[in-house]
Amino acid sequence: MNKAHFKKKALLVDIVKRRIIPSEVTVEDGMIAAILPCEAAECKNYLMPGFIDAHVHVESSLLIPSEFAILSVVHGMVATVSDPHEIANVCGMEGVYY
Repeated sequence: MNKAHFKKKALLVDIVKRRIIPSEVTVEDGMIAAILPCEAAECKNYLMPGFIDAHVHVESSLLIPSEFAILSVVHGMVATVSDPHEIANVCGMEGVYY
């Protein structure tokens, strides 16, 4: 398996200290090997930590997906792998597409 090796300049969001740091991130063998400061003018993208919920039933929250997202993102959730089988049981494919 070919592991990634690259460097990327980005504005690193430090959520603990509530600051943004222009940085160069080095990835070796598919893992972050170093994060070093760089010039802000070289940075065009943002890089920040985030959680991915690997199995969630949004309907169990009793919220529509957009409201679930609003409440999840403030806790660091940036993505979900949503299982819509309960929605499908009740609403069919129309519910899944929603």
